[in-house]
Amino acid sequence: MSDLVFKIRNDFDDLPAVASAATQFLETNEIPPDVIFAANLAIEEIVTNTIKYGYGDMLEHEIAIRLSLTTDALKIEICDDGNEFDPFSQPEPNLRIPCNQREIGGLGIHFVRNMLDACAYVRRDGRNIVSLTKRLERERKGD
Repeated sequence: MSDLVFKIRNDFDDLPAVASAATQFLETNEIPPDVIFAANLAIEEIVTNTIKYGYGDMLEHEIAIRLSLTTDALKIEICDDGNEFDPFSQPEPNLRIPCNQREIGGLGIHFVRNMLDACAYVRRDGRNIVSLTKRLERERKGD
């Protein structure tokens, strides 16, 4: 159907442009607001973690983000050259423990796992590749 590909630096100042471009692309393609919200949350969480923890140097790096729409799904791919890290191999946070007693971290990935339909990670050619899928339930004409 259609794709949006953009690249940003490993700089928090680039995050607002990501949200803006993704939102505009998805709204233009008449994607429901709840899917747009889930997509933006997932992108922000993965990219923020990459910027915060992914690099052992102060150099500029590139993070590539691809949004692909098919008739029944939104696919998001986030690719970086940071340290090897599979965000989905981390244990789920124990939500039964009060917030003030829990270890810090893990909630963002928890939200990503639960708001999207599929989450995968692979390390290929020195790059982290996170693949996310959100099914689209589009209304049929005449319903």
